Amino acid sequence: MSFSALAQAAPLLTNLALTPYLIRHLGLDRFGVWSLILVFLATLTVLDGGIGASLARFHAYHGAHGDREGTGRLVVGSLAVFVVLGVLVTGVCLLLAPTITSALDVPPRLRGEAQQLLLALGPLLALALASNSAIALLQANARFGSLAAVSGGACLAYGVAVIVLIDHGQDLPLLAVLTAGRYLFVTVVGLCAGARHIRVRRPLLPPRAERRDFVGYATRMQLSGFTVFLNGEIDALVIAALLPVRYVGIYAAGYQAATALRSLPLYAFPPVLTRMTQVYALRGLTGVVREFHVLQARWLPAVLTYGVVTTTAVGLAVQVWLGTGLALSGAVAAVLLAGYVVQVALTGVRTCFVRAIGRPGYETRYSWCASAVNLALTVPLTLLFGVIGVVLATAIGLMVGSLYFVVLCRRLAGLREQRLPRRWLPATVLAAVMACLGDLLILRLGWHGALPLLLAGLPVLVGLAAASALMLREVAAHRVPE
Repeated sequence: MSFSALAQAAPLLTNLALTPYLIRHLGLDRFGVWSLILVFLATLTVLDGGIGASLARFHAYHGAHGDREGTGRLVVGSLAVFVVLGVLVTGVCLLLAPTITSALDVPPRLRGEAQQLLLALGPLLALALASNSAIALLQANARFGSLAAVSGGACLAYGVAVIVLIDHGQDLPLLAVLTAGRYLFVTVVGLCAGARHIRVRRPLLPPRAERRDFVGYATRMQLSGFTVFLNGEIDALVIAALLPVRYVGIYAAGYQAATALRSLPLYAFPPVLTRMTQVYALRGLTGVVREFHVLQARWLPAVLTYGVVTTTAVGLAVQVWLGTGLALSGAVAAVLLAGYVVQVALTGVRTCFVRAIGRPGYETRYSWCASAVNLALTVPLTLLFGVIGVVLATAIGLMVGSLYFVVLCRRLAGLREQRLPRRWLPATVLAAVMACLGDLLILRLGWHGALPLLLAGLPVLVGLAAASALMLREVAAHRVPE
């Protein structure tokens, strides 16, 4: 779990460290253009037909059977599909780049750079998807140490290159080249690290039966993945359509902070999913239901405490990170994180449960419920509250969808919530007060940047440690009834 966390945290920490530098050297308008391109890239990466989300499962299947030829065919087939997708996106951008930049509120002086970035979107997409394929190969074969080294090395090289090469002026195309280099590094080095699990022989592509199974699984995963676009990336597109492009940068900074904090509990997903799948295989549905209640009794209070404390402190932390002039980014982060906390606390272990028993459709249903609520609220809340209204619609949608998922899982297998520990409320309030007071003092010092942001994390850690000390014995002594 530690190596998995390191591999996933490396890109997030790199972005957190580089964002103040990029805003300072590029300016907020140019940073907004770059953020918009990253939104397009993230959207297209999610809308890859569910291939990226399905590779880890099929790589794991081949790895469990020692089928190196099957793994090789899956690698070759996925890379071929990704190249085709990159070519298609490049062709579309060649035709529509001027139209897209004219439709969005991009300052005239930046439209040339924006069009250049759009033309680079296809190659960036192909390389990003290829890097995900290499990551899935290492994850599926439990090569988490190698994955951490590959991810950390790529991010370190990228961060150093950005600091050394990016200066004032028209540096967005160079930034795109450096980003492509990071994806290429992960792809090449990752595949080399996993080479012992691959054997490339004819036929180069998976057989028809496996392709049919893969497409069916990937289709279900794409339906769930599409909601990531509706509940996240579409917010930036709405802002770009209705407000000046600098607000995309403001939103992107807050979104980045909120998703980074949301990601920390999610690092437990790979081992939890593996554990529940093994229990289901050995003990059936009854065994995995009991395993869910054991895990959820510990997951819920821990995630809720972590979420309340970080949501309370994130607005101040963003101002420490970027300066008081971007307080609006802190508000965006706080609203989004509130929705994420409810989602992760209620759906985290349940998501592993439905995947372990082979019922991912339940995850899709709750995701679409969240998206429907989000879409219904986006326009009216945006008209009322501007940028905050956009993310408020997302947060409400996530909360409603998560509650619906609880109902679905209760109907499916009788999954239920245990009561929170008696000390949960006072412990959480104490931790939140300690975190806020500490971050407020740090903000008063007037320091800004990545290092002061790390300092702002200390009061949060101290508060969480205090809350854990109050609740730990009670949670550890909890017993799930037979």
